[in-house]
Amino acid sequence: MKPVSIGAAWTDANQFIKREAGLLFPLVLLFVAIPVALIFLSIPPEMRAMRMDQRGPQPQLPGASLLLILVCSLVVIGGTLSCYALAMKPNVSLAEALSHGFRRVPVALGAALIVGFGLGIPALLLTKLGGAAATTFMLVGAMLLSARLLLLNAVIVDRSVGPFKSLRASWDASRGNFGRLLLFVIVMTIPIMLGQAVAEVILGLIGLALGGPEAGRQAGDIGAAVALAIGQAYMIVMTVRIYRQLTG
Repeated sequence: MKPVSIGAAWTDANQFIKREAGLLFPLVLLFVAIPVALIFLSIPPEMRAMRMDQRGPQPQLPGASLLLILVCSLVVIGGTLSCYALAMKPNVSLAEALSHGFRRVPVALGAALIVGFGLGIPALLLTKLGGAAATTFMLVGAMLLSARLLLLNAVIVDRSVGPFKSLRASWDASRGNFGRLLLFVIVMTIPIMLGQAVAEVILGLIGLALGGPEAGRQAGDIGAAVALAIGQAYMIVMTVRIYRQLTG
């Protein structure tokens, strides 16, 4: 077990971001912010207003929107992995980072499916005992995996292995540092969520003032997507620094 220094990771991450901001932020804006904004914009307002206990006819997502969400989700995964490649591999060019990141998308999808089945099947079985049991299981499982698999994308980018070995390597690398890694996830997630909410409100109000309710909704979606992408850039670089501490 190697101890993790979040402070050292923060210092190293800030130095990298100052040095490589000209590559990192255009990458994250083009391949994360824009597709995320398109996903937000493709969801009709009536679907956003749906409640879990709503009865009667449910609004349906148009086929074109489903296709757009699928394509944009794949772009986001590839863009995220490309950001990991840029943050991890010294002297890598933007083209090389993009090429490597998108080549590793199938591995990331495979790992996500494994984790999804691992959580989803027990949760479905627990629904027979009541919704509270399934919800508790999902919350506890999500907390555990958010820390133990924090390094998954870093492993996928750094090593030429498949989904199962990537999951195992990420799990092994985080052994003994669960508390610190979970704290890191919480500490990073809260400001990102707050920044996303603030950006959505501010740009939404500007759009509302300039173009009415629909323009306000669209501007808010764009602001939220940009704030989320910038926050993700910081979290990715920090995660790479933590990965290097644990595996270097």
